[in-house]
Amino acid sequence: MNIVPPDTIKKLKEIVNQADILELEVVSSLSNLKGIKITINALGMTENSKRKAFDGNTFFGYLGEENEENINDNNEIDFVLKPKDIIENNKIFGRYFRIRYDLNTMGYLIKYLECGFGTFKKITEKTKLRDCYLINMGNSYIVCSFGVDELNLSETNIVDADKILNIKVYSDFQNAELHFFNPQQFKKIYIGRDASCNIIVDDTLLSRIHCTIEYKEGTGEGWYISDGRADDELYEEKPSTNGTWLCLMEETPIKDGMIFKSNQNQFKCHIIKHKKNTQKE
Repeated sequence: MNIVPPDTIKKLKEIVNQADILELEVVSSLSNLKGIKITINALGMTENSKRKAFDGNTFFGYLGEENEENINDNNEIDFVLKPKDIIENNKIFGRYFRIRYDLNTMGYLIKYLECGFGTFKKITEKTKLRDCYLINMGNSYIVCSFGVDELNLSETNIVDADKILNIKVYSDFQNAELHFFNPQQFKKIYIGRDASCNIIVDDTLLSRIHCTIEYKEGTGEGWYISDGRADDELYEEKPSTNGTWLCLMEETPIKDGMIFKSNQNQFKCHIIKHKKNTQKE
């Protein structure tokens, strides 16, 4: 249970009329939710909240048919996301993700709560890869890590061993297939269905070149992922058909226009600026 300190709720009540409003629009759904708009302010979901806690948090999830009538009493969910196909295990029932208003940044944050099939943000700009990042493409997933621990190699024989990128591919035909890339040999990696890709994934929902991973030196040094084919030298960008998605395992700021998906539902975020905040800009 998420308990918010009374002092925090008091501060949220004080600024709620000056804070920006978040509107979520369901742009795609297999559960008959397409077109629905959900309004969230600094205190939480403003209309039709099941939880009615008004503590700065909004929880999305599903508790099962038997709890739908009594959902107000169990203080768990604000908005019900019923999956199209119910899988009878304890991972499908519960809170899927949370959106909360952060007093420090004066903005909204979203986080996957490790229940359901994941909550993923659509990658629309170069994103620096971090250890254990989970990326979704079509019906396939990749997990990123760094170093040589999984390769059974000695670090003493490898320059900058901590910069080696390990990618595990999980798909219908490639379960935990491991690939590794040393930035001294690879500056750019392509993943997709095409035979020219560094990692070929047999998934009909993937584009021929579905995403690009490249190593950048200097400020912000590290491995970065982009959706589709990204070639800075040729100024060429070709997005994938179905998108490249990052699992929101950590709290992530919500930006205007951001797209995310959770359990067969896709949302677009609209930040409605308060008049005072618009004047400041």
